[in-house]
Amino acid sequence: MGTIRFDLTKTKPISDKLYGLFFEDINFSIDGGINSNQIINARFDFRYRAPKKDIHFLFRKLKKHRKKVTYNEYNDFFRYWDLHGDGLLTEQFDKSYSGKEKHFPRVEVAGEAILRNLGYNGGDSVEKSGRYFRANSSLPAIGVKKDQTYKCKFWVKNLSFVGEIKIYVENRYNVTEIVKISLDKPSEWEEKEVTIKALETTTGEFVVWLRGEGYLCLDAFYFGETTALGMNDPMWSAGKMRRDLVDALDDLKPSFVRFPGGCIVEGYDTNNSYYWKNTVGKIEERRPQINLWGEAQADGGYMQSYEIGFYEYFLLCEHLEAEPMPIVNAGLACQGRSEQYFTVGQTGFQRYIDDAIDLIEFANGDPKTNKWAKLRADSGHPEPFGLKMIGIGNENWGNVYIRNFEAIKSAIKEKYPYMEIIFSVGFDCYKHKSYEERRKGFDGVHDDSIADDHFYRQPKWCIENADMYDDYDRKIKIFLGEYAANSPWDDKSLPNNYYSALAEAAYLTHIERNADKVIMTSYAPLFSRVGGEQWKHNLINYNSLHVVKTANYYVQKLFSTNIGNYYVPDYSTLKDVYRSATTDGKSIYIKLVNVSHEQKDINIALEGSDITAVATSWMLSCTDDYARNIPDYFGPPEEHIYPIESKVEFKEGSANKTLPPRSICVIKLQGLKAEVL
Repeated sequence: MGTIRFDLTKTKPISDKLYGLFFEDINFSIDGGINSNQIINARFDFRYRAPKKDIHFLFRKLKKHRKKVTYNEYNDFFRYWDLHGDGLLTEQFDKSYSGKEKHFPRVEVAGEAILRNLGYNGGDSVEKSGRYFRANSSLPAIGVKKDQTYKCKFWVKNLSFVGEIKIYVENRYNVTEIVKISLDKPSEWEEKEVTIKALETTTGEFVVWLRGEGYLCLDAFYFGETTALGMNDPMWSAGKMRRDLVDALDDLKPSFVRFPGGCIVEGYDTNNSYYWKNTVGKIEERRPQINLWGEAQADGGYMQSYEIGFYEYFLLCEHLEAEPMPIVNAGLACQGRSEQYFTVGQTGFQRYIDDAIDLIEFANGDPKTNKWAKLRADSGHPEPFGLKMIGIGNENWGNVYIRNFEAIKSAIKEKYPYMEIIFSVGFDCYKHKSYEERRKGFDGVHDDSIADDHFYRQPKWCIENADMYDDYDRKIKIFLGEYAANSPWDDKSLPNNYYSALAEAAYLTHIERNADKVIMTSYAPLFSRVGGEQWKHNLINYNSLHVVKTANYYVQKLFSTNIGNYYVPDYSTLKDVYRSATTDGKSIYIKLVNVSHEQKDINIALEGSDITAVATSWMLSCTDDYARNIPDYFGPPEEHIYPIESKVEFKEGSANKTLPPRSICVIKLQGLKAEVL
């Protein structure tokens, strides 16, 4: 039996915000995911892009030159809507319900016409090498649960239609109640709102059934659960969020949320960069745009509706009691995809400084003196959001980025000296090739900032390099902003399985050991719709009805909900058992990860405490490295891996514990008397 001795007399303070969330609209995470509106192209504003060359990934095979790809953008206002029967769908460009001119459908009915929308099914994909082949464009994706009620809203302008509108969800036959609306005279734009009850638990298509004669115009559909986060809350004046996905995030107890990405911050060119100002205010005034991740769609189609925008991100942070961490564009498009940028001295660069300053005012400013703060208040949140940190750029590097970073940071610090600034180190982290080169111009100059490291590596690599930050002695603090025990860009990529979760657990024990240097971490990607996967490894999968929690999710939950603010060192030499311990002075949280294929019987000794008490233990264990909690497009998940709770008895500061092969164990012992704070 091996012994692990944790010394409670020699603790060191560590970060109090070690575990957070990384949010990016990839894998249909927002529209088709946390956005409660299940209607795709709900406002008839769809655009798509078509590259002249197929881009598989960031670099050529020789990895010496970036591909230069130009894009054509096209309008397809009625994409994902189909009209059948005795009707004709034509495009109208005129004043819509918002009072502004836009495109919307005019429907001519001469009998019975049926307008259908399948919802977010993930579409089709032809990507190779680590990406999924997908063929889902014909599958229904509007999810309803028996006896649950759903709110449906839309705008209608009756030109001459006399007849009846029926609204329901259908899967060969109607699976919800049919709600009827009668129209008998012309009218200007008016909003119709109905509540529909589900008769079954299933997935179907949204149906607008028209019977009568004449013309009418339609716009801005919404269909979502009445239990959505923000429903009937005046503070949530625009987008609403799918409750079960929010609850899955809440269970992780994140200390911060990074948003909105990710590569979409940069965009595939400077016109496609994420501009937060386009995502706030009334939904009808937001300016949707093409999502960079449309490159993984066979039809080039992936829009950001911005029904969930920066205002909703801030509200989500408040709901989760997590600090917001917005990332703003640094003037560069995604450097792996484009050579476009704006920089200091060029016309157009000032916009990036202004966007950062205005964002801070939007989050924290006084509505009486600032128009962006007034917009926040008018949206329903007069009190400030309490923004304390902001990132400048995502996976950027080089002289242009350094120059832009310095200019934007200087402007922020001049007005808001309290603001913590986050610097991008590209997509290589400490000890990786080119890391030192990418830090030149930053080290010793911006020691008051936080460096954002990213990596994606195979599970074996993560286990073998768990000690990566042990000898990191720079003054700079690290934010491990994206990581996973997987490689999303090659043929070795696999969906998250038990081996990847085990490797991440082992790696995180050393992150906790170094949490005085590595002060924040966030796994990526966070969400993925089943059938809409663009990267294979994702923390949380879901379909239209169910949430699938991966083994990796349970690792995150066990680690993030059992953490103190002091690290407790150990001086053991036990092999193959990765471990860490933290304390808040009242409890001690012990993590033990057995990466070997053999059972380990260990003794846990707490030096500095003679506590006798019963601790709670959670165990993840699996002998099949490739086992996984399996998502399904339609039905509930097959969940094979989840924590098993038990008890561990400590006597006079000591306890015995058996670790099965390939196991992860977290122990919480309450009732410490040691003075460690």
